[in-house]
Amino acid sequence: MFTILRDVNETLKVFFRKNISELSEENSITFDSPSNITTTSSPKLSVFLYHIIENTHLRNTEPTPIGLNQMQSPPLIVDLFYLFTPYAQSSETELIILEKVMCMFYDNAILKGEILREDLRKTGNNEIRVVSNNLTFEESNKLWERFPDKPFKLSASYILTPVRIPSGKKKTISRVIEKEIDMYLIEDKK
Repeated sequence: MFTILRDVNETLKVFFRKNISELSEENSITFDSPSNITTTSSPKLSVFLYHIIENTHLRNTEPTPIGLNQMQSPPLIVDLFYLFTPYAQSSETELIILEKVMCMFYDNAILKGEILREDLRKTGNNEIRVVSNNLTFEESNKLWERFPDKPFKLSASYILTPVRIPSGKKKTISRVIEKEIDMYLIEDKK
């Protein structure tokens, strides 16, 4: 039931593998932290989900009716913060990969349709926006300080929003199925 975050990752993996020739190999996309990655002979892209927050702007969505006597609680809506870091034998290849990632997100600022996994679309995730998260140099440094013994690498941060995680909470309700109206004639007193 709870596979939304994994499905977002798989969507990104397929999206990059199809469109970036340097990342066409099966293991070229990793979801590991940059602290767990060592330089490899073949190019890799670290797609690291480093922060998740509840989207407070979309918090008050209405429950969804299920049949005549149940309501599904609204989904938990979150924003996903990703760090995209290329790894390759040469810094030139790393730049090419990062440039292609950025161009793909520029050209596809909204992930929708066939780009998204079917399971995402079934749960109301018909569109996921990709927003550049312009980290300052200081913010970037703070982030990279969390990866001990790893030197700073050029990377890009993006936010994927809104991502809907369905609630498992359902409520039984009684619907109005009949309505009575009493009508009275009001006499005009002239």
